[in-house]
Amino acid sequence: MKFGVGLYCLQATATTPRHPTVPYRELLRDARQLERLGYDGLWLSEHHFFYDGYCPALLPAAAAALAVTTRLRVGTGMMLLPLQDPARVARMSADIARRSGGRLDVGVGLGYRDVEFDGKGVRRQDRLARHRAGLAELERLAVPAGATIWNGSATPKGVARAGGRGQGVLLSGANPLSLVKELAVAHRDGWERAGRPGARRPRVAALRNVWLTDDPTEAAAVLDWQRASYVLYAGLGWSVAQQASTESMDFRADLDKAVGQAVATTVIGSATQVLEGLQEVHEAGVDDLVFRVIIEGAPAPAVHRMLGRLADEVLPHLEKLEAA
Repeated sequence: MKFGVGLYCLQATATTPRHPTVPYRELLRDARQLERLGYDGLWLSEHHFFYDGYCPALLPAAAAALAVTTRLRVGTGMMLLPLQDPARVARMSADIARRSGGRLDVGVGLGYRDVEFDGKGVRRQDRLARHRAGLAELERLAVPAGATIWNGSATPKGVARAGGRGQGVLLSGANPLSLVKELAVAHRDGWERAGRPGARRPRVAALRNVWLTDDPTEAAAVLDWQRASYVLYAGLGWSVAQQASTESMDFRADLDKAVGQAVATTVIGSATQVLEGLQEVHEAGVDDLVFRVIIEGAPAPAVHRMLGRLADEVLPHLEKLEAA
């Protein structure tokens, strides 16, 4: 089992205003710190045309973080591939992968915000065709150079397609455990139905809201930070359609309900409680964990202190696990 940290969105929000250069400096500082603590990866996130400077160009940011580390992997979770020039993305990914010794994880997704497609002059109805063309370019250029390709999806059909290509998936931190399990099964089924490309089963990674603390006051503050981080999704217009095991989650239609559902996924408490919660996630079919702790309002010293405790008190008990 591998452990990453994210999502680094490099924002300057209304509740946490700062100069736009600050989150980029902090990204490099945190990359060094995560490597020292023994984490395996750092994950970035992309959006366009949002008021807070949400990172629109993940590959340059990833290259910068890779340049100041020697072992840490850096991933894009997710790069909105239909909005990009696929040949350019593939060339840049291949170059960064070669220069970093194969430490680049290229996570790609379809995108969903109309304003982004309109602003880029791309028809939303063309996104699947553009996504497939982009994946073909990445597989042709970036994979031989050592990049690893991941997919972002919240539907069984989407993750099954990724499994059928022999590629991993990174699941949202807002997904209830029931949906995580359903998607992990669909991913494996897609891989098996496609004849098990690559021979070795591609991995399922999942963002999870996690915080290790023995202080009830801090725990209450963490849940407030989680709520604030998900309120931002109302502005981004994010939603998850109803699945067989999980009701819909729409941050536009019913903000309070959607935020409550997302916050309820948080694994929080003592080292023993966090370990038990993460083992439950592993048993749902998850190979690798990405801790969603870069959240709205959380002070950097508190995040770093908690990540240090997590590395010392929890990860050694989990790192030998493999999903069944």
